[in-house]
Parts: sequence; C-alpha cells; structure tokens
Amino acid sequence: MNAAPQSVGVDDSLISFVPLKVNPTVQTPTPITFDGTPPPNFTPSDLTSLNQLARVLLSNPKAIFPPPPVPQPNERSSQVAQAKEEGNKYFRVKNWTEAIKFYTLSADIAASRPVFEAGVYARDELALTLSNRSAAYMGAGQYVNALVDANAVIQIKRPWMKGHFRKGKALAAMGRLHEAREAFLLGLQFDPTAEEVRTAVDEVNKQLLAQQDRDASTTTKTAATPVTA
Repeated sequence: MNAAPQSVGVDDSLISFVPLKVNPTVQTPTPITFDGTPPPNFTPSDLTSLNQLARVLLSNPKAIFPPPPVPQPNERSSQVAQAKEEGNKYFRVKNWTEAIKFYTLSADIAASRPVFEAGVYARDELALTLSNRSAAYMGAGQYVNALVDANAVIQIKRPWMKGHFRKGKALAAMGRLHEAREAFLLGLQFDPTAEEVRTAVDEVNKQLLAQQDRDASTTTKTAATPVTA
C-alpha cells in the first residue's frame, strides 16, 4: 500500500531576517557584520561563507565573471528547425499551401515544449516561424491570417522589428494605410536601420498621397456637378 504524499511547506516562523552591514573600503576577514545585536540563534561563524565571498569580490574589483550558462538546444529545436526549413523551401518556389503547412508544424512543435524547458527557445522559435507563416499568408492573399500571425509575433517578441513589419504589410494589403504606416514607424523605433521598413514607409506614404489626390479630385467633381430640379 502506498503512503499518502506529504505536503511540503515553508514555516514562516523558521525564517529570520538578520540586519547586516558591509564596509566596502576594507578587506578584513569580516567586512560583513551584524548591524546591531545578532539574534540569539546566530553566531559570527554563520557569516563565514558570506565573508569569504565578500573578500574575493573586494580584492578583485575588476574581476570579469563568466556569463550565465547558455542552455543547449535539444532534439525539439532540431525538429522545429527542420520543419521551418521545409517551409522555407516551399516558400522560395511560392508554394504557399505547403509552406504554410510546414510553418504550422514548426510552430506546433515549438509551442509544445514542456514547461521545464527554457522559455526563451519557445519564444524565439515561435516568433520566427509565425513571422515566416505571416509572409506565406501574404503570398497566398490571406491577409487577415497574415495580420493575426504578425500580431502574435509582436506579443511574443515585441522589440523585434519583423513583427511590426509583417503587421504593416498585412494592413497595407487590406487598405488600412494609416494603421500600416503606424506599424512600420513603430518597427523603426526598435530598429532604425531596417531598410525594408524604411522602404515600406515610403511606399505607404506614396499610397496615402495618391489616395488624398483621388479624394480631392472626387470632391471637386462632386462640387462641380450642377443640381437639377
């Protein structure tokens, strides 16, 4: 018979907050000391490890510490990349249906990562794959789906210029030129050197001017039309 699992909790009464002070100008054996009277259940030896670390830091003010460990990609990353590359292959020959299918497969694999794996992988993989799928939807003339994917990219990785670029392209294709221009300009705020976004802004500005000319011409013709009784 299996025993019932025991709940594990933290008893707040066992946690003591100890006032400490540090003198950064000295490298004595105890630069960190109690600030005031230590609790009865603490002794100076309780600070030994902390003071050892403090002495190392104080004696090496210019020490360069190694960066945090970089998680290594696993098999799932290879599967995501493989499906994405298949999508890229069909994208290059403008087979939008197959490209969308493989980009969707890649996104599904990326999104199915277990919660204990590094979330940065899922975010980067999803952002890249959905950006590509948005472009494939654009090629297929499915502008609403392209916009949905672009918005998802922005939600996942807002500082990445590409999501705003995809959003602007989808909005422009839907005739929502003012919104498209705003999306492009926001993308430029994140990456002012992005030439493709600058080009897109120029194009949408030309479209807006042409639209204004057409509206003005229509207004003039309407005003010149005589009113018949």
